[in-house]
Amino acid sequence: MTQKKNTSRETRREKSDRNMNRAVILLTAGLVAEWYLLMVDRYYARGTISQVVHWYDFLGVLRYVALAALLAGIVLMTMRAQKLWVRKTGGVLTSCGAFFAFTSIALRHYYPVSTTVLCVMVPVVLLLGIIYLFYQAEFSVQATELAMALGAVILLGRSGSATVKVCAALAICGITALLICTLMIRKNGGTVRLGGETIPLFGPKTDYRLTLGVPALCLAAVAAAFATPTAAFYATWVLAIVAFVLAVYYTIKLM
Repeated sequence: MTQKKNTSRETRREKSDRNMNRAVILLTAGLVAEWYLLMVDRYYARGTISQVVHWYDFLGVLRYVALAALLAGIVLMTMRAQKLWVRKTGGVLTSCGAFFAFTSIALRHYYPVSTTVLCVMVPVVLLLGIIYLFYQAEFSVQATELAMALGAVILLGRSGSATVKVCAALAICGITALLICTLMIRKNGGTVRLGGETIPLFGPKTDYRLTLGVPALCLAAVAAAFATPTAAFYATWVLAIVAFVLAVYYTIKLM
């Protein structure tokens, strides 16, 4: 019995150390990405005419380089290589390629508002990644749904343009997709079948009232924000309070 407890404790410690290392890598990558976007904002979105032209041409070349890196990374990750450094290199190339390809295309086609949106998105994604590493899986899903809903509600409260409405519609689609996946996971007893293997995702003590109630609230908030800016204002506060309460609740559950 003692040996089993020690083994379980060592396993939890190894998992905690591994997640901590990943969090440090994620934080470093996030800081570098944010620094890059701030430079873009300074010299591209708010730069002189010559700076804007040079950055526009640079981003046009960068997107093709990034797409090539993305393709090379996917090839390396899917290769049946036994060497760990090959898979790690593939992961780095895939991540960097996806980031620079997405940002380059967005910055060129949605100038200059895309710089502000991307500068906000990076810290949000960084926070969601840390939640995924250290918190329960159900809170990771709920936090993702709340982040999409908050982004959509804030944008709808500030502008009623067609682009904003498209972004809000995409947020609704994303939240709905996560809700459907949650229902399927609940039906399978909190597990997911992937590659012929059964992977436990939600714990046996998962409160599905919260797990299903949060996306329902998010969808209602975004739908209300479509009506009037006043509804978007109140919906923003409701979602922010719910996010804070859930963060406190799941932090207590970790203790």
